[in-house]
Amino acid sequence: MHTVFVTGCATGFGRRLAERLLADGHRVVATDPDPSTLTPLAGERALLLPLDVRDTRQVREAVDHALAWSPPDVLVNNGGYAIFGTQEEADLDAVRDLFDVNVLGVGRVTQALLPTLRARAGTVVQLSSVAGRTVFPESGWYAATKHAIEAMSEALFQECCTFGVKVRVVEPGSFDTRFLPTAIASSRPRDPGSAYAARHAVWDARKTEALEPPQDPDLVVRAIVAALDDPRPFFRLPVGPDSERMLTLRDALGPDGYSLLQGRRNGLAAQPGDPFTPEAVLAAPPEALGPALAAFRAGQLDHWGATDGGREALERLGALA
Repeated sequence: MHTVFVTGCATGFGRRLAERLLADGHRVVATDPDPSTLTPLAGERALLLPLDVRDTRQVREAVDHALAWSPPDVLVNNGGYAIFGTQEEADLDAVRDLFDVNVLGVGRVTQALLPTLRARAGTVVQLSSVAGRTVFPESGWYAATKHAIEAMSEALFQECCTFGVKVRVVEPGSFDTRFLPTAIASSRPRDPGSAYAARHAVWDARKTEALEPPQDPDLVVRAIVAALDDPRPFFRLPVGPDSERMLTLRDALGPDGYSLLQGRRNGLAAQPGDPFTPEAVLAAPPEALGPALAAFRAGQLDHWGATDGGREALERLGALA
């Protein structure tokens, strides 16, 4: 049995994970800025603690309580949220707060628990996102925090692997948590007079096409629980078919090819040598269609269907897929 320290247990993945771990017989240190939300988790195998990850003193106090109760051998850095906005229009004070929670907050808790995790050859589970390796328009600031988690996780593993510390990076797609309402409440509303207003409908359509309807959070919980006793020292864990599709496609195209495809999906005119046009697909030999086939299999060329040439190109790719 493990003792698992989990941040952000009021709702969403954190709450579901704490409930599942307790049901499985583990000890859980369940934390949240509002400890009154944790009362349903009370029991002899649960330690319920207030924890605002922005507060270094509170982090230290929570870790000290946990060490005196039952030293954790697993840390789940779950707490975090999103804001949406273009690079030009986002509220940078809100962005600073976002980084304080999503990046520095993870750093504070990890730093405080690493001595005991090293001593116990423990496990760190980092809640990243499909946004840890991909972006949509208006998601850049949030994605930047998750890109940071990916980098921090790789460095943490390289620094601590010889102590037996294992690292898991969980990359969920779209799930039915309070993520979206919280993000909307934390973000500056779109300005109908914005220079980007004419692009909003296309951006929303492309995001809807790429993401699944919100999925059951228990998929993520089950993936985390299964990862705890996996012997691999480090691995990334995309969860949900949308995350798997998008990250597989990004890996297949490389970061520059993936960015070009997303630019085309969001209205960029065809570029010289661009493989992501119906004309290129109809003219190229089969052996040159690898990038377009990868995008087709990921469902990211469906917008071609509005033209005769687009439909013909999709039929050719469908015959080769």
